[in-house]
Amino acid sequence: MVPLETKEELRSRISEHFGRAPYFALIELGDRDVKVEIIENPRNLGYTPGQYVVAKGVECVVIKGDIGIKALQILREHGIKIIETSKLVLEDIIEELRSGKLREYKGKGCPGGRQ
Repeated sequence: MVPLETKEELRSRISEHFGRAPYFALIELGDRDVKVEIIENPRNLGYTPGQYVVAKGVECVVIKGDIGIKALQILREHGIKIIETSKLVLEDIIEELRSGKLREYKGKGCPGGRQ
């Protein structure tokens, strides 16, 4: 799952904060094909993004920038991989996922709170 700022299919811009992203991309990589579903922030469905990832059985979350402490804790407790990127758009993330060149997030998360 990838947090997005915009909803422009493969040209969607990556959000720099996981929990506050207006949209998310659910990506399923096949041997030759890619399925992408863009959804609104699952808070509208009564889930935090971290809870939604667990409920959907997502294996991996890609972040660029920050992720809140609570989301980080939920993801780690459920063995969900958190990986970092420096890319700007979704199609570049997909290429990174295919190449396996993303690095695991080792940070402690941000405390949250809107400023």
